[in-house]
Amino acid sequence: MSTQSKTASATGSFKERWEPRIERFRRGWNRYTQHKMGVLGLLILLMYVLWALFPSVFAPHTLQWRAFVGNDPHAYLTLQQKQQFPHPPAFGDPFFAPLGTDDLGHGILTKMVYSAKTALYIGFAAGLLSSLVGVPLGLISGFYGDTWIDELIQRIVDVMYGMPFLPFLVVLVAINGITTTNIIFGIAITSWLNNCILIRGETLSLKERAYIESARVAGASDTRIVFRHILPNVIPLAFVFLAQDAAGAILAQAALAYLGLADFTANSWGIMIERVSAKGYVFDAPWWLIPPGLAITSIAAAFYFIGFSVEDVANPQE
Repeated sequence: MSTQSKTASATGSFKERWEPRIERFRRGWNRYTQHKMGVLGLLILLMYVLWALFPSVFAPHTLQWRAFVGNDPHAYLTLQQKQQFPHPPAFGDPFFAPLGTDDLGHGILTKMVYSAKTALYIGFAAGLLSSLVGVPLGLISGFYGDTWIDELIQRIVDVMYGMPFLPFLVVLVAINGITTTNIIFGIAITSWLNNCILIRGETLSLKERAYIESARVAGASDTRIVFRHILPNVIPLAFVFLAQDAAGAILAQAALAYLGLADFTANSWGIMIERVSAKGYVFDAPWWLIPPGLAITSIAAAFYFIGFSVEDVANPQE
């Protein structure tokens, strides 16, 4: 009987603790779904996530496939066949390539699908890294406002702001090597500044609230106040900047790829565009140029749509 009482007590305690949070999430989700832009952003992002997780399901061919020779990587194209590339969209005669092929006979749609993984990896990794740097520094800077700690962090931000974004990124990647990991670190190093400044401003406002003073009077340490009472209130704002940083990272990687500063061993929409330009088919093969450009635009827009909608849910203006 005592065991049953303990179980019932634990269950009741769990429900008491989590039911309000679940209810808040439900209300927030209901408000989010009222934003058409936010829902559209989620649907676009979901499509690319599915592409990244299950590329073989959505791609019509493997990456080794070439028109006329199929999946055999050792088969050779005739001179006449090579002269037909890049080939416009074909739907089964003489091969199936719904978005056409590139100059080597590889399917554009297949490369599009397999490139989604790189875009999401760079976007999420760079966004998370910039948040992991910018949010804690913004919290510390705001909480210790008008002290030497705040001054030190803000002078570092000022110095970093004085560096032009793309040239700095180009030099950094060129020095450390052109790999996807180095590109992510380069983007993260230059994208945490806005996070830090705006989180600092929000923290300066929050630390003057009555419940923070009550926590001080109750004997709470600075660490507890920052991470227990202030951090939960700035997380929605931090998520907004995470989404924006992810979009910025994808655009920055595409710009670097177009300049030839990308890991060409990986599949990437930016590399696809760079190859179109390098081979001189910008005006002759729109089926090769336009799809990766639309993919970059749409995934960046999806992150922005989600970020703006989350911001409205977290800070309603009504």
